[in-house]
Amino acid sequence: MAKYGKYRSMQELLEAKQGGVMVNDMLEGVVENIQKIRKELKKPKSQRWSRWIIDNELRHDLVSLNKVIKQLKRNAKLN
Repeated sequence: MAKYGKYRSMQELLEAKQGGVMVNDMLEGVVENIQKIRKELKKPKSQRWSRWIIDNELRHDLVSLNKVIKQLKRNAKLN
């Protein structure tokens, strides 16, 4: 069962009380991260980041996109 009511974490609870995440900021951050990863993958293999760093960056992007999707769903329910 969720520790903070219907929210999974304290962060989700704070976002819900403050009106949610800033969708534009999150999407801009994801776009910047993807551009950074694309530049990195164009480099020769010996000069690239390790696959763990790239995996971590992509995981961070997924978390951000999931927050945006949750916020859009909340907005759709309100309207």
